[in-house]
Amino acid sequence: MKKLLFASVAAATLIATNAASAADMGLPVKGRALEPEWNWSGFYAGLNAGYARGTTVWNDLDGALSAGGSIVNDSNSGFIGGGQIGYNWQFRHAVMGIETDFNYLSLNQTTVFFANDPGGAVPPSFHDSIHWFGTVRGRAGLALDNIMTYVTAGLAYGRTNHNFVDAAGANHDISTTKVGYVAGVGAEYGLDPRWSVKAEVLYVDLGKNQTTAPNVAFGNFPSRFETLDTMWVLRAGVNYKFGG
Repeated sequence: MKKLLFASVAAATLIATNAASAADMGLPVKGRALEPEWNWSGFYAGLNAGYARGTTVWNDLDGALSAGGSIVNDSNSGFIGGGQIGYNWQFRHAVMGIETDFNYLSLNQTTVFFANDPGGAVPPSFHDSIHWFGTVRGRAGLALDNIMTYVTAGLAYGRTNHNFVDAAGANHDISTTKVGYVAGVGAEYGLDPRWSVKAEVLYVDLGKNQTTAPNVAFGNFPSRFETLDTMWVLRAGVNYKFGG
């Protein structure tokens, strides 16, 4: 699904870029009319809300809990809501823009490792959450009057909270602010010259971070752990365009 999303982003961006170039050179652009009745150009701001499904992967780099590799690979779902601002430039049927957003997330999960340990030891547990993230993205779209479809991609950042409690009861925190990438597709419908509604799907990859636990009590030696955070976001929103 990720490959299909990226292929769609690349294809639609190429189409929009070619349309904009043709318009700039005064060449004919296929469509219902050379001059669309609807104008998407201008500054806008709005709100969004929807659904997010996040996945956290813990990798045991030194084999403290296993022979190495992934020891936790769990997904959880939650609410997402936030706001966005942006600016569009329209070239006949091609629309280019930039948008930034900031969002609240309710993604939380706890994974217990060796929960049924017959030895009676305290089972190690992993706690993961993401409560906010933001993006700065470019948008490239095709407009047919008050309907616009677009692709979007850019930078993503967010605060990831990760910690695990080892068999000795010691807590190891590797929470950090990560920077990664985002890509997606969407559609927007103009209700009137100022108000529009939209729906979009985004794939967010916040990348990896790593820590060394000085003594995780799984053999009494320093051990390295790595976390990887990704999510899918499906959301709807409303925008208000300033200036008519």
